[in-house]
Amino acid sequence: MKSFFYRWTRRFGIFFVVLGPGLITAIADNDAGGIATYTVTASMFGIASQFLVIPTTFVLGFTQEIGARIAVVTRKGLADLIREQYGIRIAAVVFLFYFVVNQGVVLQNISGLKASIRLLNIPWQLPLILTCTVLVTTVVRFSYKSLQRIFLILIFFYLSYVAVAWLTKPDWVSLFQETVVPEKITLGLNFWFSIIAVLGTTITAWGQFFVSSYINDKKLSIEQMKYEKYEIYFGAFLTNVISYLIAVAVTQTLFNNHIVVSNAASAALALKPLAGEGAFILFSAGLFGASLLGLTIIPLATAYVFAELFGFEGSLDTDFRKGRLFYLFFILQIGIALIITLFPQVNLFDITLYVDFLNGAMLPLIFFFLAKFGSDKDLMGKYALSQPMKITLYVVGFLITSVVVLSTFGKIFGIN
Repeated sequence: MKSFFYRWTRRFGIFFVVLGPGLITAIADNDAGGIATYTVTASMFGIASQFLVIPTTFVLGFTQEIGARIAVVTRKGLADLIREQYGIRIAAVVFLFYFVVNQGVVLQNISGLKASIRLLNIPWQLPLILTCTVLVTTVVRFSYKSLQRIFLILIFFYLSYVAVAWLTKPDWVSLFQETVVPEKITLGLNFWFSIIAVLGTTITAWGQFFVSSYINDKKLSIEQMKYEKYEIYFGAFLTNVISYLIAVAVTQTLFNNHIVVSNAASAALALKPLAGEGAFILFSAGLFGASLLGLTIIPLATAYVFAELFGFEGSLDTDFRKGRLFYLFFILQIGIALIITLFPQVNLFDITLYVDFLNGAMLPLIFFFLAKFGSDKDLMGKYALSQPMKITLYVVGFLITSVVVLSTFGKIFGIN
């Protein structure tokens, strides 16, 4: 009995030591832009917008596990390997596209922060500036361990969506049936455009880079990789439970009452007469927490890649003097987004589906790199991917590419 207790106590201890990269990366996928995308698509298509929630959970965990494995074995980030294997020109092109997409996501998150403050019916400009200033100061001055604790605390904001879904009193059986076998949709190109946007905000391009860089910052060992795998799949499961519950709340209220919204703030306001003041407050609180987490993680993901690609010092345990280019690039992204968002007429939530669609469109390229590096025995040795894992990456990438091409064709030529 003592041996059994010791064994499981030791396993839980190791799990909590490795806790962080997989969970934080996965949950941060549900940033303000993600909440907006889940909300907008659910208001249009109901719970059918979560049609791929089960395979998406698997693919998210599967791909981030591969990225984590590559990072632990090679001690390099994904961006490092792209530069080394394909040269600086290819790396620069990948980074340019990656930066543009990520800056769009940063804009989404600062818009989410703005919206959550405005929902309090108070002047929003000064609180927005102060919040961004505190956020930047915290990242620059705090250590890796301290920041990880803050990230994990911010995850508790997402519990508000569990409460919101419960307040709408859903019929779970019919919702699950509608998720698996949607009846209220036509499988048109507009639907699949939205599905790719949902996919792109759940399995993000930035997340595939971030998890490898963050693991290197955490300095996990190969012996800890088994436990990190559990954490990654737990994070993938939890993030999609949250996305599903958001879609449940919106389906039960907005979709069932034929109300289509264009952003998460509008959804929060529309929830008030349909589900009550409590649902409105909880939805708004969740949006605030998601915006803060996203506004920290996404610029950090870009800064990590910038440092890796161009050979600069890039670590949260590095002080500002040594890692100034890493930190300045982080600050630059928030500064650009803040300046744009301070214009009162700007509502960047309107671009949310397009930004997340681009995220989804970038995934096949990221999967190609994961398959290429993960199956390279010179890099990975005995930890190289098996042939079925490699084929799975290519098949998923091909399927996403096919849907991206078809739905883009539909958008260009107005075919729904």
